[in-house]
Amino acid sequence: MVGMRAVSGQSRRPQNSRLRVLHWADLPKKHARPLAIVRATNHPAYPCHRHEFWEIVIVYRGSGLMSFGRRTLPIRVGDVFVLSRGQRHAYLETRSLDVINIVFDPAHVGSVHPALADWMRHESLVSVGPSWKPSETEGECLHLGSSDFALLLDKVRRMETELEGQMTENRIASLAYFLLIITFLRRHRRPWESSGSTAAGHRVSRAMGFIEEHFSDPITVEDIVSHSQVSRRHFFRLFEQAVGVAPMEYLKKLRLQKAASMLLTSNVSVTQVAFACGFNDSNYFSSLYHKEFGMSPSQFKKNGRNG
Repeated sequence: MVGMRAVSGQSRRPQNSRLRVLHWADLPKKHARPLAIVRATNHPAYPCHRHEFWEIVIVYRGSGLMSFGRRTLPIRVGDVFVLSRGQRHAYLETRSLDVINIVFDPAHVGSVHPALADWMRHESLVSVGPSWKPSETEGECLHLGSSDFALLLDKVRRMETELEGQMTENRIASLAYFLLIITFLRRHRRPWESSGSTAAGHRVSRAMGFIEEHFSDPITVEDIVSHSQVSRRHFFRLFEQAVGVAPMEYLKKLRLQKAASMLLTSNVSVTQVAFACGFNDSNYFSSLYHKEFGMSPSQFKKNGRNG
């Protein structure tokens, strides 16, 4: 779901179907074809629906579950997936979920140049993720690491700034940033691996929601396990299958990701960023940051400002 304005239940539903269809006209008034960025904060659980447009969804904060037909995926900060026109999906068990939706019409974008027309074909776009078989909807979620996610958010911010302008140059620049984003995602795509049953996904999702809400607090692994409602050993297995790392490693990476975002988008000092993101020692924070990103927090901040 995107941040659409309220419409009557009957005006936008196709006849002989209870499935809600969201149209361009349902978006806030300032958003129009062929490109738009719509931010949805505290995204609620939302039943199965589809769009008349394509959408790249970026999970910016919180957690939840995304249902694609018969498959349900836990989603978390750093996840990116593509929804095609008509793709059935639903949001479930959302927890402080913020998403950035890049809404676009491939036909309009592709009409700019013959090369783009080929690039905007269905087969090319789904290679960004998720992908699915013609006979059955299958979600595959792209998850970006901290540094890559920060770079993606910077491109999104620049595209959003250009979309707010009224000049022809702004429209051209916003399209250029959109194509950079598509290229960036295609180069980073790798398949999401299923975490198993929906029940297991719920437990991992609850734990991830707790981590997201309390990442700046001095939480322990016992605090995280207590929100999974399973044994410590079983929880570790479920979490590592779904996320790829142990819970405390995920917490560390999330804190570093939050720090990277703050360094790019705020004017606060490196020390202030460290404490705001749950690190009680700025030197330790700088050491971890350099290990994760290959540069110091101050250098990362400088590069981001000059990029």
